[in-house]
Amino acid sequence: MSLDEFNPWWRGRERIDEDPDVVRWRNARVRWAPREINLVSLRPFSLNFIYGPRQVGKTTMIKLIIKNLLNEVRPEAIFYYSCDLLSDYEELLNVLRRYLRIKEERGIRTSYIFLDEITYVNEWFRAIKYGIDRGLFRDDVITITGSTSLFIKGDVETFPGRRGFGTDVVVYPLSFQSYIKALRPDVRVELGWYEEIRNLFEKYLITGGFPLSINSYFSTGTITSDVYKSYIDWIIYDVRRAGKDEGLMKEILSILLEKAGSRVSHNSIAKDLGISHRTVSEYLDMLSRMFLITVLNYVDVNTGSKDYRKLIKIHFTDPFIYRVVSVWTGVRVPDEPIIVEGVVASHLARTGEVGYTTIGDREIDVVSLRDFVGYEVKYGRGAERLGVRAGRMRRVVTISRDVEDVDVIPAHLFLASISA
Repeated sequence: MSLDEFNPWWRGRERIDEDPDVVRWRNARVRWAPREINLVSLRPFSLNFIYGPRQVGKTTMIKLIIKNLLNEVRPEAIFYYSCDLLSDYEELLNVLRRYLRIKEERGIRTSYIFLDEITYVNEWFRAIKYGIDRGLFRDDVITITGSTSLFIKGDVETFPGRRGFGTDVVVYPLSFQSYIKALRPDVRVELGWYEEIRNLFEKYLITGGFPLSINSYFSTGTITSDVYKSYIDWIIYDVRRAGKDEGLMKEILSILLEKAGSRVSHNSIAKDLGISHRTVSEYLDMLSRMFLITVLNYVDVNTGSKDYRKLIKIHFTDPFIYRVVSVWTGVRVPDEPIIVEGVVASHLARTGEVGYTTIGDREIDVVSLRDFVGYEVKYGRGAERLGVRAGRMRRVVTISRDVEDVDVIPAHLFLASISA
């Protein structure tokens, strides 16, 4: 495939508006510019990494960066390539050499190189290191995107001293706060807007923070089957490319959905499936790196440290993922309070380390290790202040459905206040 097919702006700056990703973004019922767009370093020399789950908007984010750059630099100084067409580092190096020849012919000093979905180019890092070590990119900015499996083998860690001003940027599904800003930028998290926030939260529990599910719901009133298929295909694709067993992953996800919000162990899952606990650990690690699950370890309230010998709790990281896994496995979606607990855990996990603990016979659903505050999710019709104190944890906040009191906060208001 010729390079100019990936870079239509070479034929005129205005051609960026004909790019399929930009067209889809512009025509979307609900659209937003990811807030992470401003975190990518554009100062030479930079080697940036953008990672996160598939279908979360990483490619759209790149195209919007390119659209902004076209107001400042020559079109030929911006190079984009989708690496899912490549098989190994030699093919990648050949593509880069082809562009560098164009750069030299046009007398371009600083270029902005975007390599999209590089994850499964075998030994991709060899091509990038080769170019950096030989000074081919000394005045350039390189931005690489990939799914989280990019980091399974620690490939990014092979660039010590080669990052320049580069940054690592994680693109998550929309948090509830970002969801509000995307759908109702006029809404403020303050008295007078509580009903609007509650209504948006009810929709968030259905759509989650993924672009496809959000736009399907607000365009048709439902999430269509092709949207579910897109996300199921994403899971299957990453599982296969990582050399894992698709059927076993499906069984593990079935168990995780059945036991969502409950304490489990690697051994108990292994026993249910007749496999080794080491295999379970490998698959859970992959699911975590794909941003599909949030794993909570037990936290000792006296020391503030995690105890890896005790049972773990596992939540899905986005409300929509519960529904995707349900459609794929046939396991019923958990009750709403369990999903809300998962949303609380995953939002807090974006701001710092989290775990769970027990005080006597009472379980504290989520503990933030950043400030050692506990969170007890009581998403029923009523909730009371717990007033629990133990060890280093001097405060427990109750997350309720609609009760508001000292240390009791409705879930929709609590989550709307978290910048994650």
